Amino acid sequence: MSEPRIREELLEPLRRALGWLLTLRDARGAIVCPEHKLEHTGKSAGAAVLAARLARLDRPEFRAQHLAAAIEQGRRMVANVHREGTSECHTFWPGRHDKFNSSNAVIDGGACSDALAELVESLGDELSDDDRRAFAHASTLHARTYLRYAVLDKGVPAQRAWGLTGLASAWRLSRENELENAAIEAFGALEGVQNADGSFPYHPLEWGAPHAGAGDASSFYHSRVPAFMLFALERLERDPRDPLFARTLYSALDFAEGLHGPDGIKCGLVEAKPWYWGAEYEVASHVFDVYALARAGELFRERRFSAAAVRAYRTWIEHLKPSGEPRSHLPGPGRTKSYQCPVFWACHAEWIARALPLLEQHWDSVPRFERAGSGGGIDLRIRAWGAVDLVRLEDDAVVAWVRGSRPGYNVHHGSPHGAGLLRVVRKSDGAELLARRRLACAQEGEWSARRAHFAPARGWAHNSAELRFSLWLTRNHARGGRWLSALAAPFDVARRGVLAFASSEVSSSFALRTHAHLDGEGVTLESALAHRGGEVAPGSRLVRRFELDGRGLLVHERLEASGGARGVAFHFPRQARERQETPGASHEVRYRLA
Repeated sequence: MSEPRIREELLEPLRRALGWLLTLRDARGAIVCPEHKLEHTGKSAGAAVLAARLARLDRPEFRAQHLAAAIEQGRRMVANVHREGTSECHTFWPGRHDKFNSSNAVIDGGACSDALAELVESLGDELSDDDRRAFAHASTLHARTYLRYAVLDKGVPAQRAWGLTGLASAWRLSRENELENAAIEAFGALEGVQNADGSFPYHPLEWGAPHAGAGDASSFYHSRVPAFMLFALERLERDPRDPLFARTLYSALDFAEGLHGPDGIKCGLVEAKPWYWGAEYEVASHVFDVYALARAGELFRERRFSAAAVRAYRTWIEHLKPSGEPRSHLPGPGRTKSYQCPVFWACHAEWIARALPLLEQHWDSVPRFERAGSGGGIDLRIRAWGAVDLVRLEDDAVVAWVRGSRPGYNVHHGSPHGAGLLRVVRKSDGAELLARRRLACAQEGEWSARRAHFAPARGWAHNSAELRFSLWLTRNHARGGRWLSALAAPFDVARRGVLAFASSEVSSSFALRTHAHLDGEGVTLESALAHRGGEVAPGSRLVRRFELDGRGLLVHERLEASGGARGVAFHFPRQARERQETPGASHEVRYRLA
């Protein structure tokens, strides 16, 4: 069967990303990360898959170079298979053996076993007999001696799911019952830890999470889990629509799509691991969203999934540098460098390449933005995910996300914003209608004040352990030659952690617990003012109403009691229209975002 014809608009960005990666090769053919000064073998596996997929789908004049790159990186993976001491376990190094690899054995091993199996299956006679045997042996050896155990052991669902891709792919080569049985058992374990609303905790408390905030959902990690589960089922020759799997997958995909805005950017403030990112959003994870949502559209025949996949890829392209180096976010006030390196992000583009035929199929039918009134009238849609207390409000004019309660958080773990609006986007042009700054107390659309005094004990209680982690950040910056950042890291964590959490500042966005009331037009939150970290200002009471009328988001808020806070102020969004403010014993504000 001939491969579908893919347009240049879709191919060129992936070709450019692969080209950038290949400029980083040393004399051995290893892709050496300029930041961490080593070969991320588990990520080079993605480069091999990306090259192999492009060898099948790109224009004929590029085929030979793609094929050569895929085989070269396959050989690099085989060269990096090592036995772990005297055990029978064989892993792909560096894995856990170099902390600056920023990965671990189950992620790297899952990616490598999957990639090697992909090369064996997809390249066929283009491989020599020696390469075919070596690639198949390395894939199955790792799966047999490590992955079959690791997918049932690791504490992070996304890590288990990544290992599952390699386990299922290796099964395709060996058809060993032990590998298939372990894969199906891993599905059950992932299903067991999934929240009732379809979301997954980044690191479940029952699986050893070090902080309550790590058990929150993660807009960065979430889509990996259904993406990898879908992929593994395909490799295991199982139907994802089978009742055994369909509910788990559909609910997870529904949550993934619900995070995406009409501009192709996710609501990034639902994030258990905010320290990874230098902005309030990221597109590095879009590669996994693209695959998961494109496959969801194919399987469940819902246009919203396919449309979100197309918009996610467009946005990823817009963040790609001319050189082919990806960016996690665009520059802006208060934004800084993200922790992960661009080598990771470029290699992960393999997952977009795996979805190219589906993207081609839907590319022309998805407009860049939606026209007001495109729903054929006043089209109000309210969706809620109860386990994470997230509500998505949508009409013909805007999409808004409101969050109620959430787990506790500190400077590195847990979502830093809640108890109100997280994001509002205009559908006609993708404009952000609500600005968010990373550390500010006086956020747009929030109440702020001061109460009591600076409390060092409160700041120390929340973030003293994070000061130890700042030494790791110092070492990481130094490895990348960022000497000023290395020196500043402990002071930055002390400032954003201990000092900020000790501050007398209180805000409506810091509250951890709310009472939410959902109806057909919007949501009402009963909340309070709180210190950073969640300690409530005793006696403070807030009622916050967010509703739709077909022409945008109407907000009505009432501060019924300040709880002794001083200097209380509400900060209207700069984009707010129809502003009204009535100070007094019951301080009220109203405005519209459209």
